[in-house]
Amino acid sequence: MKRVILLLVMAVLLIFSLSFGCEAEYWEQVASNGFGNPSNDYAWCMATFQGKLYVGTLNTLQGGEIWRSASGEPGSWEMVYKSRSSVFSNAGVRYLYADANQALYACTLNSLGAEILRTTDGKEWTVVKKVIGRRWNTTIRCMVRFGEYLYAGAGGYGAELYRSKDGLSWRLVKTKPSFQSSKVYDPQARAAVVNNTMIGELAVFHDQLYAFTWTKEARYRDLAEHVFGYEVDRPTYMSNSPGAFEVWRSSDGVEWEKVIGLDDKYGNGMGLSLLDPAGLANDVVTSALVFHDQLYMGTQNTNGNSTIWRTSDGTSWSKVLDFSELGERANYYIWRMISFQDKLFVGTMNVGPITAPGVTGAQIWVSPSGDYGSFTNLVHNGFDGESWTNGAGLEIPKNIGVRSFGILNDTLYAGTAVIPSVIIPRECSPYGIYSFFSHQQKVIAGRDVGCEIWRLVQ
Repeated sequence: MKRVILLLVMAVLLIFSLSFGCEAEYWEQVASNGFGNPSNDYAWCMATFQGKLYVGTLNTLQGGEIWRSASGEPGSWEMVYKSRSSVFSNAGVRYLYADANQALYACTLNSLGAEILRTTDGKEWTVVKKVIGRRWNTTIRCMVRFGEYLYAGAGGYGAELYRSKDGLSWRLVKTKPSFQSSKVYDPQARAAVVNNTMIGELAVFHDQLYAFTWTKEARYRDLAEHVFGYEVDRPTYMSNSPGAFEVWRSSDGVEWEKVIGLDDKYGNGMGLSLLDPAGLANDVVTSALVFHDQLYMGTQNTNGNSTIWRTSDGTSWSKVLDFSELGERANYYIWRMISFQDKLFVGTMNVGPITAPGVTGAQIWVSPSGDYGSFTNLVHNGFDGESWTNGAGLEIPKNIGVRSFGILNDTLYAGTAVIPSVIIPRECSPYGIYSFFSHQQKVIAGRDVGCEIWRLVQ
């Protein structure tokens, strides 16, 4: 009898071990080294279109690219778009948007004016909009369908909104009031300057369109000295103004109400500074998502105090994740969010010398509810724990952040970012445009690293 009982216990233990083994989750790498081009520093965006997963890259040295796969398997990726190699071409594909299965749109970063590209088959791409305005808006970071229009948020020197009924003809929306109506005092310029430089995110929530802005702030000096390890003579194109992000909403895309920002009537303040004293360091909203019938947004914070907030009505916001409270002060961005299998997944940008406290590289946090205290970390070390040494001798995590998420065949994919290969000139032209041909320019390189794609295996 004892032997029978022992055998039964062993059988039960075996069954449990097998079941737990089958349910174990881990991350598997499916693309590396920038899809074979190590100058592809960011897997900047993802979208699923006609049964294939598309990835747009940041490549400041050779021009942005778009890759796709029908299976997501290693070796299955093919390049379907490449920008011409020029400092004045599309340096990256910053956003991909699938308008059902009718068309796929690619929004770019371009120093001569951002572009919108369109394809109906995933291979043949047509430029349908080039944003060249008096404000020199160089990037389009977001797109969404709202009612009968597609909307795209642009910026660089002033937040602007474009829309189209057919995806081919795009027009600037003369919003009332203008997103550029918020002004803050810049002590460096000794003048009031436009606070909102770009629309960073767009989201549809409770039959209204929400726009989340980016602001002027001289963060690049600090980042360059902290990460790249060299001294910047002066800030590049960002002013040293005390601005913070704003949130606007509209029922028709033309008439807008400010729900977070300078003198908003709901008492939120710029960057939610009236709710949280650290809010004035919230420069931008880097991600927004509707999850469980609530609107979530994730911030970038100059001091590494990035947070996630949510609202059920669009005006009253509560904090659900504060990385500083968790001792994670190296998470500078809530870079992307996605809903997958009824859970909220959050990718962060975690950067700095690995000797600094809390620096681990890319992280992914997950919550089944989105409630405060419910988030746990799935990725602690940039997926593989690898690092590299930059030209200043600083050892940096290889994968500094999770920049994109995508879903294919009920599988979650994550795209990483590495330290970008960027040209940093010592001087700028009077118009604020980089003097790319200056003898004093530098290239800060992650060129031998390249972005990666990982997928969650369940």
